[in-house]
Amino acid sequence: MNCFVCGSEMKDYFRKKMLPEMPEWNYVLCKKCGLVLCQTVYEMTDSEWEQMNESHKEYQGSDENPVDPNWLSRLRCQAKLFADLAVHDIWEAEMRFVDYGCGDGKLSDYVQNELSVHEGGTYVSRKLLKYEKFIRPEGDSDYLRDEDMKPGSFDAVVSCSVFEHLLGRPDVDEIISLLNDKGTLCMHTLVCEEVPQDPSWFYLLGGHCTMWTNKSMGLIFEQYGFVGCAYHVEARMWFFFKDRQRYELLRSKAPSIQGEWVFSDKFVDYWKQKPYR
Repeated sequence: MNCFVCGSEMKDYFRKKMLPEMPEWNYVLCKKCGLVLCQTVYEMTDSEWEQMNESHKEYQGSDENPVDPNWLSRLRCQAKLFADLAVHDIWEAEMRFVDYGCGDGKLSDYVQNELSVHEGGTYVSRKLLKYEKFIRPEGDSDYLRDEDMKPGSFDAVVSCSVFEHLLGRPDVDEIISLLNDKGTLCMHTLVCEEVPQDPSWFYLLGGHCTMWTNKSMGLIFEQYGFVGCAYHVEARMWFFFKDRQRYELLRSKAPSIQGEWVFSDKFVDYWKQKPYR
């Protein structure tokens, strides 16, 4: 098995017993960029993979997520940040935004609530659209359809806790191709300096099949032609810019926007030390 990021050979890294009745799952490591994949998941059938994603419905629609107890506070922080970006004209009214893999749509709803309090709802037009491929709530019409997800049709794509679920280059291509030539990828996932060689690591959940390192994510940043990167520490979110002008605009206005920012022309490899959470 070769790494889909850098093409290098991958080697066995460790094995983990996920369920007593199942064989151990095998995790492999790229010797060059450090990407770790769950080979067992990558070799599942489509139906097995869809069933795996169904398991994430357990906390959707509720306020409880025992694996990530801070998930709602992080979503609220991200929503406040998106509202600030709209108020400071980083996001313009005519821009199109989509939350790819939005689950039950909490982030989009939080963003709308935050925007509605600014100047009597002036900024509500900056709507974060919803799209969900696997765990879309039944009967909810407030979601984009598969046929709406056309390449180049969005100014910004939000990917929150999604990149750890992607199955290789085609999935990465699908998300980033949605951006237009001046688009921005807004991404939250866990990125660490080195994936622990530890079967008990908290992040090894069933659907988490791709574990990113600073080096592997830095290569993705370069391969897709992004020109500037911003990281918001409190929201734990990266912004990958294709438009240099918008990136520089954010840099100039960052002191007026809540929270701590880190900027770079390359991927911001912020998380160097444990704990990676």
